[in-house]
Amino acid sequence: MPTPEQAPTPVPPPTPLATMAEQPLNLPSSPDSPTARRRRWVRVLVWAAGLTALAAGLAIPFSYWGYRFTHSMTNDGFVETRIVHLAPQTSGLLVNVRVEENDRIYAGQVLAEIDPTPRQRELDLALSKVKAAKESLRYEQATLDRLEKEYPRKVAVAKRELASAQALGKEAQTRLEVTRVRTEKAVKAAEAAVDAAQAVLVKAKEDNDRYQKLYAEKSVPQIRAEEAARAYGTAKAEHAAALARLDSARAELGQTRIAEREVDVSRQAIEKATELLELAKLGDLLIEEARVKVEIRAAELVAAKRAADTALTQLQYCRVIAPFDGIVVKRYRSPGDNAPIGSPIVSIYNPKLIYVTANMEEDRLEGIAPGNTAILWIDRFSRRFTGKVVWIGEATGANFALVPRDVSTGEFTKVPQRVPVRIAIDPDERLPRVVPGLSVTVAISHAPGDAEWAAREAAAMRALAAEGRSPVVPLPEMKK
Repeated sequence: MPTPEQAPTPVPPPTPLATMAEQPLNLPSSPDSPTARRRRWVRVLVWAAGLTALAAGLAIPFSYWGYRFTHSMTNDGFVETRIVHLAPQTSGLLVNVRVEENDRIYAGQVLAEIDPTPRQRELDLALSKVKAAKESLRYEQATLDRLEKEYPRKVAVAKRELASAQALGKEAQTRLEVTRVRTEKAVKAAEAAVDAAQAVLVKAKEDNDRYQKLYAEKSVPQIRAEEAARAYGTAKAEHAAALARLDSARAELGQTRIAEREVDVSRQAIEKATELLELAKLGDLLIEEARVKVEIRAAELVAAKRAADTALTQLQYCRVIAPFDGIVVKRYRSPGDNAPIGSPIVSIYNPKLIYVTANMEEDRLEGIAPGNTAILWIDRFSRRFTGKVVWIGEATGANFALVPRDVSTGEFTKVPQRVPVRIAIDPDERLPRVVPGLSVTVAISHAPGDAEWAAREAAAMRALAAEGRSPVVPLPEMKK
């Protein structure tokens, strides 16, 4: 309680405002009074609050503009990845879809199946043609082997027969010549003998006639006449014998004709053997023809195998296989649908290949370099992410617009173009919940970057994007 000495002076009654302005305030005389102390503290607090507010008001704009000068910012950013639309490479009835949306899949997993019955029948037909081609090739090869073994023997036999015929022909020719010489000499000798016998016979006849006449006249003895008669008889006999030998020698001329016929026969045998040899040599043409047939059958077998491989590939195309480990984000078709070639059945992406694409305005690219750090505000999360720039695009998005700009008419409004900047997200425990399509606000530092890291990261992303598995890899149950 205040003491009597400290009691406040009575306050005069209120006066009009005009007079109040002219009258001095009636303040307490003691500076240590509670009211004075309270008022001083109020003034200090008001000044402190004002100065604090002034400092904050000045610091925030300066901090914001300083941040903007050292960073490039945009809210045109999105989480992206490579979405792969898996479609069958053969058309047909979709009989099975083994995955649903949000399923995790692994490389080589069968995701969907087209009815394989038509392709299986085509494969069976192709395999039967392969078997028939193999049998045809085996038959032609056997024929070729037989001809290669048979015709050389035929040629050898024909050569031996020709040699034998030629030898017989020479022998017949020699025999003909010998027979001809012998018969000609025999005929000449017989003719000479006949002439000699004729001369002897004529002389003997003349002697006999003379001696018989003389004997009749008793001019010579009887013995002399008898001797002349005997000589005449002998001459007649020798003449008859000479004629007989001449006939025999002439008869030998028939042997010459026989020998000539034998020579003719030998000549015909030589001609026949020669013709058979030429026919046997034609076996080379048959062998060559058989080789050509073997080559044709071999080519047909190769073509049949390729057709079978194509049919097997078409059968394998009935399965839609996951090219890499990923997540199914969209399913387009269900069993019973008719799936045409190239129409997607499911869409998947690789969760390891997640990045942010910031579409930076062209006037904000200065200071951005591969390897720069970045702060990422993804709308789905309350806490921010960090990352690094992988690369800066080499073309603006306007170049790929569906409706390109046409400024040839002169109507032109300058609009800042945007260039895509890829940013790798630093992994943390929230990364599995970062999905493609989320909106991102990006701030990229202008500090020196790390180009070597950016090159390694780009190569790693390129390797992930290149991962795949051929849909025609034979599965165990599909091998033939």
